[in-house]
Amino acid sequence: MTATPAPTLHPASSTSVTLEALRQQGAANVDAVGWHYIEVLSAKRQAHPSATQHLLQNKLDKALHDLQTRMAAASMQMPAPEPMPAPPSSPLTQLLHALGEPAAQGSRAENPQVTQFRKTLSQLSVQKQVTQAMAQAPHNAGPINSHMLVLRSLALMRQHAPDYLNRFVTYVDTLLCLEAAGKAKPLIKKPRASTKPHV
Repeated sequence: MTATPAPTLHPASSTSVTLEALRQQGAANVDAVGWHYIEVLSAKRQAHPSATQHLLQNKLDKALHDLQTRMAAASMQMPAPEPMPAPPSSPLTQLLHALGEPAAQGSRAENPQVTQFRKTLSQLSVQKQVTQAMAQAPHNAGPINSHMLVLRSLALMRQHAPDYLNRFVTYVDTLLCLEAAGKAKPLIKKPRASTKPHV
């Protein structure tokens, strides 16, 4: 029978250095349960009085020795991992790289000049709609005529809050489209059951 070597005693500072070295070597990946036991034992050792610390230090030294042995055996058995070949790039990925955009980017960022152009076009469209509405104003309308009140409100918005006017007109256009879509759907009526008794 061969005798197993007795674990060497580590002082507390040496134990913390050993723990850190094992952590860097990936001890948790080799034996997660054993590593957790060692960490808990180390924390308990520091929290107890010196008489108990000596007993816990012996247990910790033995556990560290066993873990180092398992890690050495695992490193001898495990072959070095081969690097994974890069996946072939798709034509879309190649095109995106050619355009200078990363393939991982989920949504394309819009060019700031296009954004500015779109905003200016929207403002011009709103201005044109408001001008057309003003041209259709009734000539002999009274001061509380609803059509004239709406036109005055639009004129004040155009003068004092053009951004709000743009959002307001977009909102009204959306409501008008929804109303038109609702009217376009024909209502399907179910035929009424006849109340005459069958003879």
